[in-house]
Amino acid sequence: MTTFPFAARLGARLLQASFSVIGSVPKELRDRLRDLGPGIADPAEIRVPTRHGDVRCLVYRPAPGPETPPVYVEFHGGAFIVRAPEQDDHLCRYVAARTGAVVVNVDYDTAPRVRYPVAEEQAYDVAAWVARHGAEHGWDGGRLAVGGMSAGAKLAVNVCQQARDSGAFRPLALVSGYGATDVTVAPGERTSPEKHPAVAPWLLNLMYRTYFADAGRRSEPLASPALDDDLAGFPPALVMTAELDTMAAESDRFAARLARAGVPVTHERFAGVDHGFTHGKPVGVAVAALDAVAAHLTKAFAIVRET
Repeated sequence: MTTFPFAARLGARLLQASFSVIGSVPKELRDRLRDLGPGIADPAEIRVPTRHGDVRCLVYRPAPGPETPPVYVEFHGGAFIVRAPEQDDHLCRYVAARTGAVVVNVDYDTAPRVRYPVAEEQAYDVAAWVARHGAEHGWDGGRLAVGGMSAGAKLAVNVCQQARDSGAFRPLALVSGYGATDVTVAPGERTSPEKHPAVAPWLLNLMYRTYFADAGRRSEPLASPALDDDLAGFPPALVMTAELDTMAAESDRFAARLARAGVPVTHERFAGVDHGFTHGKPVGVAVAALDAVAAHLTKAFAIVRET
């Protein structure tokens, strides 16, 4: 167990306790997605070994088809403090239904139990394990994509960085939804037209005081992928940002950097919404965003199948 100052530890625990109320997905959105795709059975739970201990993962399976399905490894958000993969249940079900992929939803460790780089290393270890063990579990580990929202978007980016460096496997696609990419930026330097933005300075300060408590390491490329000087080996990326999000500017810059490095990038900027738009209202925007995710993954999986 990592130790933190009492105030930071208390703040993290209060955020975790309140998330079941503030982080719930509206029933209207869940119902709309259910109407748009075939039903997916409740996920099975597996334990994946990592260098930081076993990590619980929730596995969503599509309807059986004529071929072994591809696999999508999903990382949830929560400022590296909230540990709730179930918040992405609607997303995982929809992706499985629309793409025909198995979805592995990762329950990585968070503050105040751990600090950087535990989640980043767990994320890579889980993805590498999924790539290696497909034959045993009924998915094609050679057709693997990674993605996530918010903090989970950064972890998906981190998987691509570590996979590039290790050479052990290469994700076919990256999904980055309103992610953090530069934790050297001071909370007060992130701005929004909203008076009360979803990612407020107090939340960023809490994240910095807990998960990224070692300020001297925040400029490492694994902590701040925007500072990575070698993005050319990244897979085709979908980067989604929100007009009103305090995190939008850094994701916009990261998308531009990927494009300059020669990475195929689809950059979707959603007007009039804030951070977390895939998980709330307006429902039309959430569905459009999840459709963009499904289309991006379907294209990546199809290209490999055809070759």
